[in-house]
Amino acid sequence: MDQNPIPLPKEYPVPNDFHLNLRKRFLDFFKEQLGEQTKNSIVFLKGAETIDKHDDDQQYRVEQESNFKYLFGCELLDCYGILEVESGKVTVFVPKYPESYKMWMVVFSNEEIKEKYRLDDVQYVDQLESWIEKRAPSLIYIYKGQDSDSKLISSYPDFPYLSKYKLNEEELYWTLNECRVKKTDQEIEILRYVALLASESHENVMRRIRPGNKEYQMEALFKYHNFVYSGCRFTPYECICASGTGGATLHYIENDKTIEDKQLILADMGARYYGYNSDITVTFPSNGKFDEKQSIIYNAVLDAQRQVHASLKVGINWGDMHLLAERVITQHLLDAGLLVGTIEELMENRIGKIFFCHGLGHLLGMRTHDVGGYNKGCPPRIPELQSLRFRRNLEVGMVFTNEPGIYFVDFIIQEAFKDQTKARFLNQEKIAEFMYVGGVRLEDDIALTVNGPEILNLVPRSIEQVEACMRGEDWKLIQ
Repeated sequence: MDQNPIPLPKEYPVPNDFHLNLRKRFLDFFKEQLGEQTKNSIVFLKGAETIDKHDDDQQYRVEQESNFKYLFGCELLDCYGILEVESGKVTVFVPKYPESYKMWMVVFSNEEIKEKYRLDDVQYVDQLESWIEKRAPSLIYIYKGQDSDSKLISSYPDFPYLSKYKLNEEELYWTLNECRVKKTDQEIEILRYVALLASESHENVMRRIRPGNKEYQMEALFKYHNFVYSGCRFTPYECICASGTGGATLHYIENDKTIEDKQLILADMGARYYGYNSDITVTFPSNGKFDEKQSIIYNAVLDAQRQVHASLKVGINWGDMHLLAERVITQHLLDAGLLVGTIEELMENRIGKIFFCHGLGHLLGMRTHDVGGYNKGCPPRIPELQSLRFRRNLEVGMVFTNEPGIYFVDFIIQEAFKDQTKARFLNQEKIAEFMYVGGVRLEDDIALTVNGPEILNLVPRSIEQVEACMRGEDWKLIQ
C-alpha cells in the first residue's frame, strides 16, 4: 500500500435546516414589504436547464440557478419550484425520465428527491399545470428582471397557461435580491469555510510555482487542492493565472505562458462549495523576491486595501470607499514620480483611474458578482463610478470583496498620453520604466458583522509575508 495516501476530505457539514431558514427569512421580509397582496399567492421559479454541446450527444456542465438553489436547495436540472407564501410549503417539479435512463445515469425517485433536499413535495413537471389549477392562487410571483452588470434578463417560467392567472413580474425580483444581499450567520459560515479553503490552495500555489513553470500549472494545483480536500469540483469563475504583463489584463484566462524569472504573478482564483463562492487574488514574484519597482506598486495597492478595510463600518458608502482607494493609489504614484501635480488636481481629473481601472469590489455569495448591487431603492450607478458594481451603504450581513489594483494597460495609457487634459499629469518616461510590472491586485472577501469587518480569507499580504511564504517559512508569524 502507498505510504502517502490521498488525505481524507474536510467537507463542511451544511445544517439540515439551512434552506428552511432561508425560506422563512425571505417570506418574513416578502410579506413585510408587500403586505396583504401576498395572501393566497405563490412564488414560481425556474431552475437551470440542460444545455447540449452543439449537435453532440453530450451536455455542458450547468450550475443550478442561484435563486432556485437558495430557496429549494435542489441541484437537479430542468426543474421548477413553487413556494406557497402563506404556508411556506415548497413543491419541486422534476422531469420524468424513461425507465431506460437508469442504465445510463442516476435517476432518483420523487420520494428520494424529497428526502435528499428536505422538500415538502415532489411532483413531475407535466403535473405543473393541473397543480396550479387545483391550487388556484390569487397571484403568482415570477422572478423576472435585468441584471445590473450583465444586462441579461433572468430565466423565468413562461408557460402559455399562465396567461389565465394574475402574474406579478416586478416584486419578487427586488425582494429576493434584497434578501440575498444580507447573509445569515449560516451562510457566512459557508463563505468563511470556502474562503479559507481557497486560501490554503493559493498558499500551496505560491510555495510551489517558480520560473519555468507554466501558468496553467497554477490553475491545476489550485483546483486539485480544492477538489481533493473538500470535493469542490468546479471553480466559480475561470482561474486567472497571469505572469508578467499578462497581469494588466483584468480577466486573463489564457494561462498558457511560461513563467519567467523576476516577473510578478497575479493569481485571481476562488473555490465554490455548496453553491457559495470565494474570490481571492494574490500577487507575488516568480523568483520569490520583489524588486524595487514591483515593491512600490505592490505596497501602493496594499496600502489602499488596508485603508479601505480600516474605514469599513455600518453606514459607510461603498462609492466613497472606491474613491478612498483611488486617492491612496494616486498619492503613491505621485510619490513614486509617475504622476505630477497636486493630489487634488489628480483626483479632480481622475488620473488614478488610468491605473486603477475597475471597481473596488462587488457583493459576494451564490454568485461571484452577487445580486442586489443596484437594487430598488439603492443609490444608482453614476457615470463617474461606472465600473463600480454597487454603491450602497454598508449593512451588517453584507459580504463583498475589497480588491484595489494598479495596472499598466498599454492602450489605456497610450490614450491618456494623447489626451492633453490628462497627459500633463503623466511622467511618460517614468511610467515606461514600470510597464513590465504588468498589474497588481489584492482581493479579500469581507463579511461585515456586528463586531466590524471580518476578512474571511487568510493569505500572505505584506511583502515580508509573501517572500517568507515562498521560502517555505511560516508567514503567519510575521505581523
